[in-house]
Formats: sequence, structure tokens, C-alpha cells
Amino acid sequence: MTMQTDILAGRSAIGPALWRNRLLIGLVALHFLGVYAACLILGYPFGSGTASTLISLLQVQVPLFLVILLFWRFGWMVAVVRPKRPTAWFANDLREILLDRDRMFTGAFAFLAMCLFAGSFTVGKDLIPHINPFSWDPYFAWLDRTLHGGTDPWQLLFRLTGTPAITTAINAAYHLWLMLAYFMIFVACFNVSRHDKHRTYLVSDLLCWTIGGNILATLFASVGPVYYAAFGYGPDFTPLMDTLRGFNEISPVWALDVQEMLLHGYMNDGPLKGISAMPSMHVASTVTMTIYAFTVSRVIGWMMVGFATLILMGSVQLGWHYAIDGYLSIALSLACWAIARRLVRAFA
Repeated sequence: MTMQTDILAGRSAIGPALWRNRLLIGLVALHFLGVYAACLILGYPFGSGTASTLISLLQVQVPLFLVILLFWRFGWMVAVVRPKRPTAWFANDLREILLDRDRMFTGAFAFLAMCLFAGSFTVGKDLIPHINPFSWDPYFAWLDRTLHGGTDPWQLLFRLTGTPAITTAINAAYHLWLMLAYFMIFVACFNVSRHDKHRTYLVSDLLCWTIGGNILATLFASVGPVYYAAFGYGPDFTPLMDTLRGFNEISPVWALDVQEMLLHGYMNDGPLKGISAMPSMHVASTVTMTIYAFTVSRVIGWMMVGFATLILMGSVQLGWHYAIDGYLSIALSLACWAIARRLVRAFA
């Protein structure tokens, strides 16, 4: 009888969970259909090796997230709650979380929706050169110099951070970004306190990647300073890349291996080939995470401001982006958050 009751209770939780996620699921469905239609029109296969890689990374990271959250709840108990019977309190706390059907079903549907979106997004990114060949780099390079007094932004940045050790530290933060982005999404999906702020983050993130990473990236198709010479635009950024390679002889610059892998994939139609520069989705998504962090805690928010600054610096210093890619990304994130907040309120 208990098993039957549990099954019925689980079924009764599915409908409300889907209803709470209707905005997110609807946006993911629209994106999926749009990318699928583009693939049909272009005769391009609907699939991406990048999506498979991202899902594989996610499978490794989710257990880590659970461990992090476990330690967080333990720390909360020790520092804030301080129960007389800590073992019993901790066991009961975990039981309440894991047996909360509304939390589990709502979070699972939201997380599944975001995973499906990641898949269709990467296909859309692979479509960029098939819809609009890369051509904006010379203009963006000129605009960057014009806005920064006739000097490439990376040269200005290197006056402050142009050492092998600092470059390695910035590169480490740049690589940490992916795990942090996954973690923020995971937390937002399964957090039920102040439901609106978590849904605002998820919707804002989805809008940011769709508008910035697919639509604007296609309209302003560009490859970034790292590939400037490889795509025949000239040697303007060869000094930057030579400097990074020199740094790599002293202290690791892991971005160089990733950049080489993506270029090889693009040139040889490999599984990992998603190249695009404008706008910087590293910067855009990090700014979105920063806004979200401020809704949780001012301390965490200001920590994220520091991290976002490192990501903006890294996008230029590592050769991935022009500075204006990051500037546009900041404006994009703020706009998407404002739109997401209104949408979430409308669908509350």
C-alpha cells in the first residue's frame, strides 16, 4: 500500500512540476524547433560533438556538485543551526530535501530542459559559418583599437598582467567558468526558496545564450584574435599568440591546446568545431551569474564581480575575444535579466 501511495504521490507531483517549468520548457522547445528548422533548410545534420562532450562533462560534475552541497549543508548546521543532536538533525535535513517530491520533480524537469537546450545551442553554433561566413574580424579589430586610443586592448592589459604566472592564473579562472556555470544552473533548478529569482536566472541564462550565442554570433560572425591569421586576416595578433606560446614554456597556458583543438575541428569537420567571438558568452554568462549571486548574497555577489572581471580580462588576454565582445556581452546580460524578470512575473 505504501509503494502504491508513493507512486500516486509521485504522479501527482509531475503535473505541478511541469506547470512551474512551462516558461522554461516552452522557450527550450522554441529554440529546439528553430535550430531544427535551420538544419532542415541547410541540409545540415542535427547533431553536435560539442553537445556530447558537454553532457559527458556534466555526468562527471553532478556527483561533485552533490558533494559540495552536502558539505554546504553540514557547514550551515555547524555555523548557523548548531543543533543539540547534530547527527539526527543532519540526517533529517537530508531526508527532507531528498523526499521533497515537488523539489525533485521541478528541479529534474528544469535541469533536463537546460540540458536539451545545451544540445540544440551547440548545433546552432556549429551552423554559424553555414548561414553567415566569418567576416567581421577586421572591423572589430579596428573598432577595438579606435576605442582604446589606437592600441590593441591586449597590449594595454599586458602592461598590468602580462606575466606567465598571472596568465596561468587567469586561464585557470577561465577554465573554472564551465564548472561554475553548471553548478549555478544545478542549484537554480533544485532550489525552491524564493522560486522566482531562481527561475529568473535560468530564463535569463537561456535568453542570453540564444540571443547572444546563436543570433548575434551569426549576425556578427567572427573568429576572434586567436584565429585572425588562420582565417587570412593578417598578422595583427601574431605578437599576442607568440607571447602566449612563450609564456607556455614557463607556466602553462591551457587555452592554447583548446584553441588548437577547435581550429583543427573546424578545418577538418571534427566533432569540436564551434568557433565564434562576438559576443563573448563567457563574459555574458558570468555577468548573468553575478546578478543571480547578488539575489542570494551580497558577499557572494561581490565575489562574482571579481570573477567576472577575471573572465573579461581573460577573454582578451588569452586571445579568444576582442574587448568589445565583452562590452556588448555585459549590456546583453543586463537586458536579458530585465526581460527574464518580466517573463517570470508574467508566468508566475
